Parts: sequence; C-alpha cells; structure tokens
Amino acid sequence: MRPYWLALCQSCGQALLLESAQEFDDRDPDDLPARPATVLWPQDGRPIAAEVPPVVRRELTAARAGVRSGSPASAVLHVRRLLEAVCADHGVTGRTLFHALRELRRGGLIEGWLLSWAEELRELGNEAAHLGPRPLGKSEAEDAVELAEAFVDYVYVISGKYHRFRVRRGTDKSSNIRNVVQETPAIRILRKSQVAFRVHPYPHDPARTKSRAAVADELGISPMRLLKAVILYLGEHAVVAIAPVEGVIDERALARAFGATRARVAALADVVRIGETFAADVVSPLALPYLPSVLEESSAAASSVFVSSGRHGLELELDPADLIRLTRARTAPIVR
Repeated sequence: MRPYWLALCQSCGQALLLESAQEFDDRDPDDLPARPATVLWPQDGRPIAAEVPPVVRRELTAARAGVRSGSPASAVLHVRRLLEAVCADHGVTGRTLFHALRELRRGGLIEGWLLSWAEELRELGNEAAHLGPRPLGKSEAEDAVELAEAFVDYVYVISGKYHRFRVRRGTDKSSNIRNVVQETPAIRILRKSQVAFRVHPYPHDPARTKSRAAVADELGISPMRLLKAVILYLGEHAVVAIAPVEGVIDERALARAFGATRARVAALADVVRIGETFAADVVSPLALPYLPSVLEESSAAASSVFVSSGRHGLELELDPADLIRLTRARTAPIVR
C-alpha cells in the first residue's frame, strides 16, 4: 500500500496531505524511512492573497497547474505572463516586457533586486517560448513559480503591510494612499512639494480600460473637474495642454497661448517617447514639469481638480493653484 501523511510545511505552516511515491507493507507509517511524496492537498499550493488582482491571480494559478501537470514550459510561460499582468495592473502598457519592467523600477514600484528576479524570469519565459538545445526541467519550473509567488507577495502584500505599519507609527503621513506600491512619480512630486492632495482609487480592469469621462462617472464627480493632459507640438517643441476631459482642445487657441501660429497633437509614439513615467493613455501633467504647460482658464476657478496619477486606478485631487505652481502652467481659454 501507499502510506498517506498529514504534515505541516516548515516554511509557511500550511497543512499538507501527502501520498508516498512508493508502496510499502503494512508497517506503521511512522516507522518508515523518508521517501519521495506527492502533495495531494492543497492542490494549488498556499492560498493566493486577497490583495492580488484577478488578472495576476489567474496567471499564477495557471503556472502552478503547469508544474502539477508536468508541463514545465507551460508553467514558465504563465510566469512570464504574470509579469506582464503585474505591469498592466500598474498602468505600464504598450511596451515590451523588458522596457515595462524597467518602467516599474523607475517608478519606484519595485526595487533593483526585484528587477533582477523579474529579468531572470522573463528570460526563462523567452526560452520556454522557443525551441532550444534542451527542454526546461521540472525543477526550473518549480523555482520559477516560487520566485513568481515571492514577487507577487512583495508587490501586492508586503509593501502594503510596511506602509500600514509606517502609518500606524506616524512615520508615513500619506495615510490616504492604500499602499506604497501605488506611489507614482506624480505622487512623489506632490509629497515632496508638501501640498495638500488626496488619492482617489477606482476599479481598473486591464482588459477594459476606461475613458477619462468614464473615470469621472466612476468617481461621482463632474467631468469639468476631471482634467486630461494632452501633449501637442508647436513646430518641433512639445507642450502640455491641461483641460476638462470632455473639452475639445482648440489647437489655434493653444498656439496663441504660447505666441505660436500652429499646434498639432502628438502621435502616440511621441507620447511614449516623451513620457517614461506614465502609461500613454493616462498622462499625468505633474510628471511633465519640464514641458511648458497651459491650463484651461475655467478650470483655474474650480474648488479642486482631479488629474491622473500616471497609472490606471488612481486619480489625484488638488487645488488648481497648486497644479499651476507645480506644472508652471499659464492659463488661457484653450477649449472649444
């Protein structure tokens, strides 16, 4: 017969149901020497934390399933997709995974050593996607999944716990930010400038990106208070127009605000090239202080305005006077 054991994982304390990989006689299982065993329960390893978003959870579950089914290549490919899901969840889209991981690092969302982990996993995923001189082994897949689990824990669980710890101790005053993972360059600029602001999270599904107008509806505010940042060119020089989401930028009026004759909206490729600190479809004017900016003059009179944090799922509310000061924006009627 094959003995069964109830065991306790020495690393995480998880209860385990094990089945011996070899058959034995009727002796007491406690008297048997140690033998290889199969984990019958839990089938998916330790529970995935509730903080992990569904898109990341799906890839981690699929990677674990690949290991269990004896398909190392499948497991490693899902680990690579997990990295892509983490990037997308933080608003880093439209680039290769190589560049997206570095954008996470530049944005302070992961540390340098985590970038090294992610790079190893990315390269292993590339190997799994192509025929190579040798097939991937089970141990490599198991290691990849364990590293992916640790990566996810750090990004979604441990960082949040550390932030809440600092808030309780009074060493981190940004108690309205749910966790440090969500901090973006725009948020860091606001904190460093010591201006009053609020962070407003909203649900974000990477598969269904919301328009800025839909975000206003999600937050329950007037679209006139939710601003968009549009990059335009005056000849060869880029500028930023900041205006209500439902307003249409009057390119001639914008050009006049800068003493120019013509303006044109920047192509998406130019937006990606100019801004390395935000997703291309959620440009934050706060992250572009080095570009000349103009704010729609009617927005300057609002009690407060909302601008993108530079990532999906987070909007920043602040006084328009602070927005003008931090972006060095002039005001003019630029919406028709």
